[in-house]
Amino acid sequence: MYSVTQRISKIKQPRGGYIKRKDFTCITLEDGIELNSQENIHPSLIGLVIDYMTRFCMGTPKETAFHISILGAKIAKNEFVAYKLLSKINGLDTESIISASKLVGYDVCYRAGMAYFKPVSEITPDTNTITNIITMIKRTLSFWEQYGPIIKDGFTFEGGYTSIISAGDGDYLTKDTLWDLKVLKEEIKPKYTLQLLIYLIMGQHSVHKEFKNITQLGIYNPRLNKVYIIKLDAISQSIIDTVSRDVIGYGISSEELKELHTAQLDELKKNFFKTPIQKSSPNANDSDDYLDKKIYGYSSKKKYMSVAFPPKIIDESIYEKEPIFWSGNALPSIITQKNLSYIVRFKACFNLKKGKEPFVMNKTSFLYPFNKALTTSDIYDSKSKKYYSQYLDKNGNIVKSKPTLILTSDDFKLFQELYIVKDLEILDGCYFL
Repeated sequence: MYSVTQRISKIKQPRGGYIKRKDFTCITLEDGIELNSQENIHPSLIGLVIDYMTRFCMGTPKETAFHISILGAKIAKNEFVAYKLLSKINGLDTESIISASKLVGYDVCYRAGMAYFKPVSEITPDTNTITNIITMIKRTLSFWEQYGPIIKDGFTFEGGYTSIISAGDGDYLTKDTLWDLKVLKEEIKPKYTLQLLIYLIMGQHSVHKEFKNITQLGIYNPRLNKVYIIKLDAISQSIIDTVSRDVIGYGISSEELKELHTAQLDELKKNFFKTPIQKSSPNANDSDDYLDKKIYGYSSKKKYMSVAFPPKIIDESIYEKEPIFWSGNALPSIITQKNLSYIVRFKACFNLKKGKEPFVMNKTSFLYPFNKALTTSDIYDSKSKKYYSQYLDKNGNIVKSKPTLILTSDDFKLFQELYIVKDLEILDGCYFL
């Protein structure tokens, strides 16, 4: 339903935050270097470059360190450019930093969608920015020499996701500390300390046994060269219980969950597209109707687009065309005859092929993580920590783990290339004329 950061943006914390900044021990690491005051690329890109380049400099293969960037490039269909940039990343030299800065520009395609993507050719860090990035990477490497070694990095929380938070990944674990890297011009804020606490709690619920040994939380900011640490016994159990239930959703009632889903849907319709109503658009009689046809996937029953919209629609010309709905276990022949764009709803059993990157996302079932790329249709059971190809439905019948997916024509073809697909059952869809 939400990523960790999306969920935090919806939470009104107590004054000062669930964990107050004053409760952290703050340590300044002196290196005698003052950063340049001006930079010419977005701070979020700088943060990603420092994070990924630090991992690479510490021995992580660059394909692994920049794997989110590569996934984003695949969504943008710019793999060739991405791998060319990756080949130019070799160390803390100017060409490597420029290439890394451009490459992380693809992250947004994976994390937020193509609507937020800007050509990476426009990302051109100047000398001041490059110098600052190199300095902050060196600071981070020095920090890990003192506070490491790292035992796990770039981890997700399988077994710890809920019906409210279905995506999010942590930065680093050392033997006894959960760390987050934040490249900030200011002191840490409540949203950052809450993020770290959420990672801790979800980690404790996840498959990662390393979280059993965590005794403190830490944030390192290479821009200010400051370390913030708090011991877990300084955080009250009541705070942990409140965040576990009210923020993450462990133990939340079905009625409360339904209210959250309704609120998210209302917000999506209100904010996803702020384009004013265009009376010239087909069937656009009011703002709700316009928004439905603009942002939702489709619904063969209601003849408009459903909340389970596809992850991306590259062919934006379809918005100017008429959707023709069909139902039945086959694509209409006119699609291939006229090479038409379409959206299809189907069920399938599938497993990711070896060496391929997952991309297909569940948006319709609580049996799978929401907005997280799936590697298999098998259902993960957090109690047994196993995947199952069958489950009991509400009537007690044994049925196959066969999620309903909604994809555009391009993604439907890609899905069949990257995954081993069995028992494909096309339900319905629409093509555009």
